[in-house]
Amino acid sequence: MAFIQNVLLGIPQGALYGLMAFGIALIFKTVFVMNFAHGSSGMMAAFFAFSVYSWTQNLFIAIIGALIFGFILAQLIERFLMRPVKHLSHAAMIIITLGLLMIFEGLSIIIWGTDYQQFPQIAEGAPFLMNLGDNLLVLPLNDLVNMVIALSVTVALALFLKFTKLGTAIRARSQDEVGASVVGININKVDALVWGIGISLAALVAVLAAPRTYVHPQMMTNYQLYGFTAGVLGGFYNLFGAIAGGLLLGIMEKLVGYYISPDYQLSIILILIIVVLVVKPTGLFGSKFEGRV
Repeated sequence: MAFIQNVLLGIPQGALYGLMAFGIALIFKTVFVMNFAHGSSGMMAAFFAFSVYSWTQNLFIAIIGALIFGFILAQLIERFLMRPVKHLSHAAMIIITLGLLMIFEGLSIIIWGTDYQQFPQIAEGAPFLMNLGDNLLVLPLNDLVNMVIALSVTVALALFLKFTKLGTAIRARSQDEVGASVVGININKVDALVWGIGISLAALVAVLAAPRTYVHPQMMTNYQLYGFTAGVLGGFYNLFGAIAGGLLLGIMEKLVGYYISPDYQLSIILILIIVVLVVKPTGLFGSKFEGRV
């Protein structure tokens, strides 16, 4: 029963890792840039949400404000930093994201300081209980709400990418930039949208995680690391493989922490992922990469 309880507790955390991985993988798959400032962008949005909540005492407005902040921040990054160099050097784009990582952490300290700021939970109340014979499974209410939000956003993104013209344009651009441009797709607008979606997802993960991590300059460091790890585990070229990788990662984290030790969670998980990559380099759910046209 302890095994099932830990699996249950790992799913909500894994859903956040998966959502983080989805945003990283979406940007990587579409514009072929690994965004090392992904977590720090979400952290800035979380600080903005904290400020809005302090002014308004309205959690809904604060969360919406964080998403809007993340989207606008992404537009500025894409338009003024990424677009001028994207056809010159992918390495330059990666270096820019590393620079942004340090800039955002520095700005957060200058503007908000280094203190840990408390952020309210979306849902407070009695935990969700499930009776299995003589055993009882417990899931905190806020974890359940976070899981529902993360999985709902995932489904909405799946429908968007599959059935809308913009989603089709994103998929076309990720497969063949030149071909997409030839058929009339505005590559710059698609890239701006992809950056906006990706960093907005980081903002959402940040505000969902903030009640547990508190709001501080390094609050998203582990989430970015686990987001990268989930993407590698599931496959960076399979967006929903990244989601599945995040879920598996969350469950593995809880099981390792319970049966072995919380001190060895990250080490053992990374070892398992190395083994997976030796056996299947494209990740558990990734297909063979054939190159970009």
